Amino acid sequence: MENIICIDTDVIIDHLKGKGPGVNAFEEIIKSGNPHTTYINKFELLCGARRKKEIKIIETCLLGFRILPFDKSSSREAARIYRELKKQGELIGVRDIMIAGIVKANNLILATKNIKDFKRIKELRLLEIK
Repeated sequence: MENIICIDTDVIIDHLKGKGPGVNAFEEIIKSGNPHTTYINKFELLCGARRKKEIKIIETCLLGFRILPFDKSSSREAARIYRELKKQGELIGVRDIMIAGIVKANNLILATKNIKDFKRIKELRLLEIK
């Protein structure tokens, strides 16, 4: 089983700000030469951009990434996750469910600081950044 890592929004934000626990983790993952994220993460990053310059910085930051789409298999996986969390009364944000669906459908590890929410998802492989 490959251990390819998908970087969550919060870790990328730490890198962009140049501070926080995600900075070193981001650099280590980039050094692996195979960074991944999702289009949901890219959407979250771009939503936080206040100026055109920030959009350009985000786009440049993600140039070497493989950005994974929310496709047929990830949408099925996300729906399964949603139903399971709802049944348990432990729903998390829809975007996080979509990210988890993409990560699981592609058999990746999610590097995130948001362990509180993502740990609710069974069999989601996590790399906790703290």
